[in-house]
Amino acid sequence: MRLQSLAVIFAIIILPISIILGIYIQGQVETIQMQISYDTKLNNATYDALKAFQLNTINNDYSELSNSKMRDIEASVNSFFNSIASNFNMDGYSRSILKEYVPALVYTMYDGYYIYSSYTNKLLDEDYTNGNPANGIEASTYKDGDPLDGLKSYVYYSCRYKDFPSVGDDFIITYALDNYITIRGIINGNAVNDKGYLIGNVYESYGNIYYNRNQDRERNFERKYFRDG
Repeated sequence: MRLQSLAVIFAIIILPISIILGIYIQGQVETIQMQISYDTKLNNATYDALKAFQLNTINNDYSELSNSKMRDIEASVNSFFNSIASNFNMDGYSRSILKEYVPALVYTMYDGYYIYSSYTNKLLDEDYTNGNPANGIEASTYKDGDPLDGLKSYVYYSCRYKDFPSVGDDFIITYALDNYITIRGIINGNAVNDKGYLIGNVYESYGNIYYNRNQDRERNFERKYFRDG
């Protein structure tokens, strides 16, 4: 077989493979570039939401109250969607469209978290469902089954520990981000309602948190309630 024939056969085999590989690699590059662009826009929108929440809580004297804190979070959520809509505006996406692609926003607080997500409105009274006043009270703005967006109830970082059968220990521990815990319930047959820091070298005095090098003064919940029992 002549060299020219081998070159033709080589070209027939290699050229299609090269073209396919080139198209595949170009598609991967465009996918990565789009992913980086989306990640950057989401990170910027998240930063704007956090910044808005920080500014609102700093300038709000009632930021520790539940209703005020929820308003600050809702303002932060609005800042997130406004930012993300502004970032994606050049691609033709509006805020209402983008909200369908955000399943939930989670705000982790000191001892729990808030979730902003979509939910289905539920009404038990049929008169409210039909949009009519009931018992002299104004009818609800939304009907039963309407899709809504909003903050859900506050969820604590807590867990219930219960022996089986129910004659044993039964208590709830509420956790915090800095190892501060609260214990309520029955442990070893005794009623317990206590709180403090789980790690032994941290303690609280007059509202201040200190690092304690003296192990005799530590409040070690693990040793007090679990190791001795």
